[in-house]
Parts: sequence; structure tokens; C-alpha cells
Amino acid sequence: MTTFAKLAAPAACLLVPALPLAAQTSYQTCITPGWLEKSDADFAAACADLAFNGSLEERQRLAWMFFARVNRLLDAPEGNDGMTPSGKVPLWMAWPTDPDTFHSARPFDFGAPPRTDMEPSAEKKDIVAGRVTTADPDGANEEVTRNQISYDYLIAKGLTTKLDVAAYFEDHDYVDMPVGTIELKASWLQVADGSPAPEGALTYDFDSGTYWWRGLHIMVKMAPLPDPGDTFYSEDPSWFWTTFEFNANPGVAHVRETLITQRAPLPGGQIAEILAAAGLGGEGFDRYAPNGTQIRFTENGTGAVPVVLGHTDMEDFAGGPNTAQPQYWTGFQASCHACHATAAYNPASGSFFPFSVPVGALHPGYNVADKAGIVQYLGQGFKPLDFMWPIAFQAR
Repeated sequence: MTTFAKLAAPAACLLVPALPLAAQTSYQTCITPGWLEKSDADFAAACADLAFNGSLEERQRLAWMFFARVNRLLDAPEGNDGMTPSGKVPLWMAWPTDPDTFHSARPFDFGAPPRTDMEPSAEKKDIVAGRVTTADPDGANEEVTRNQISYDYLIAKGLTTKLDVAAYFEDHDYVDMPVGTIELKASWLQVADGSPAPEGALTYDFDSGTYWWRGLHIMVKMAPLPDPGDTFYSEDPSWFWTTFEFNANPGVAHVRETLITQRAPLPGGQIAEILAAAGLGGEGFDRYAPNGTQIRFTENGTGAVPVVLGHTDMEDFAGGPNTAQPQYWTGFQASCHACHATAAYNPASGSFFPFSVPVGALHPGYNVADKAGIVQYLGQGFKPLDFMWPIAFQAR
């Protein structure tokens, strides 16, 4: 039985508020018929016009629709209480993690029950400090998961080891992930004495302990770039970015209202309709919300105003003056699109571009020092990985 066969079958009808005539065609194409039943590839293709040409309100609505799709409920593993009040587990908990994709020779079983083991990825904040950790059971953990479109492409193209990445770039100048690729990153925090789960947060019993869910990054490939080799600099959109965060996270309201640049909160009734259509009503997902959305480096692609988007836990290193106090932040150097755009490989040196936190448009002279202290310039031989930091972080 496949993962999708185990999904509940909620009604796929979604009540749509009246929209301007110019927006109705693209929006209707996106949601009907059966927006929940569409494959990831078909849904992404159908919604690309809405994602890239719609209003901020329409993009926020699309963010909720993606959130609903990836959180469709599965039965919990035997003996596990699940993650929601009804004892269910979100679909993405049955998707392959980074270790499943990059550190295992066994094909991933998409029909297997959702996992109960914590499989964190290396944290970016440790990478930028020259440290790489793959497990930190007493602190923050971030798990990257991906849908089958993404997994199959990475495996088929040999993008999971350094040797295979080098071989790939003997014949290619860029990575070009398929439309419908979904990459997610979940943030967890272990429940412990003195550090309980906040009221209303969803929790899950991993083998290593109980963790509460702090939020979810969502990135979706919606359309190919006209020139996939121009990933570093093009303002043409190809990916859709949003990041959901627990509404009671300390400081999140301040960050959303004063530092995030592109957001348009939906009325509660519209959120409830989207969640109910996916069978998620009353399951606690309304206690999370998108901090915003992003489709390019700068607002309207003019290069003038950088788009700021991030999560107060997953990008805490980008906030200041004190990274541990987002309620007092006066700046937030976070940008999903700009950060991921620098995911790159240099065939001549056999090295990946060092992780950094750019905001706004890039240029060939953009540079950062690697762990050896050598300054690497983006325009000096680096080839784009199509915004896929997992290739750079995980290929060994």
C-alpha cells in the first residue's frame, strides 16, 4: 500500500471568496477540480501563474494550500500516539529525510509507516561556524524531508555523493530539479524538565524522546527558469517559498509585523476552510501560520528592495541584536531565495560554495570565506545546484 493510499479522503471542495476578474482564471485553474487529489507535479504546474503573478493575498492562500497538502493525515505507527489530537501523523513524516536520501544505499520505501526515529540534518548555524552535527537530542533539531519527485531525481542523477556530483558536472552546467519538487524542513525542540511544550503546540514521541513542532519550511519548484544556468542572478521566479511557524513562538508576532517584507495574513474563516477541505480541522494546524512568502530576490524583481523571509528558530542566527531574543530584533538578515541561490558547486576545485546569509540580489563578486579561510567568489567557476543546499550539505 502506498503512502497516498493510506491518506484519509476529506472533501476536496474549497469555498473561494470573490476575487478580481484578472485573478479568477489562474486561481480557479490552481484549485479545481480536486486540488487535493492532484499530483505534486500537476498542482505545482497549475498554480505557477498564481504563485508568480498573483497578489500577496493569493500567495498567502497558496502557502496554506501547500501546508494542507503536505500535512494530510496518515495513521500513526503501531504503538505511537501520533502528532494530532486524533492520533494521526502528517504525510511528510513518511517522506525520506536527508539521511534516507544521502546516507543510505537502500531505496526508500514510500509505502512504509511514518518514522519514529529522529533524523536531523546538519544545522546551517553549525556549518557556518565550522562545526557539523547530525544529532543533538537535547536541543533544537531540524529535519529535512522531500517528496518522491525530489528523491527520485537526486538518486537518478547521482547527486548524493561528492564523487557522483563531480561526475554529473562533467556533462552538465547546472542542476534543474523537476517541477513539483517539494523540500521541507521541520524544526523540533525536545520536551524536558524545565522546557515543556507550549500550550497548543503539536508534539510527537520519537524514539529518543518527546519533541514539540516549532514550524515548517516549504519550498516547491513551480516552473523551470528560462535559463537554468542563471540561477544566481535571475529575478525570474521558479521556486515558491514559505515558512510556517508556531504562533506563540517568542517574538514571532514582532518579526512578522515589522521585519518580514511580504505577507498578507488570511482571515481565520478562509484558513479554516482550507484546513477543513484537507481533513485537518480541529487537529491543531491553525495554531501555525506562514511568516510570509517569497518568489525572487527583491520586491517586484527591480533589485531595489530585498525580500526578507525566515523563521525565528531556524534562522535565529540571522536576527539581531541578540539572536536569542527575537522579540527585540531590529534586523533580520534572512532570505530563503537568496540563501538557497548560492547553493553551488565548482567543478574545477571540487568544492561547494560556503554557506552564508545573503539578502537581496547577488552578483558575480559575491563572496564568503570557506572553513579554511579562503575567500570564494560566486562568479569564479561555481555552477548552480538549483537552490538545493541539501546536495552541498549532505553529499559525502
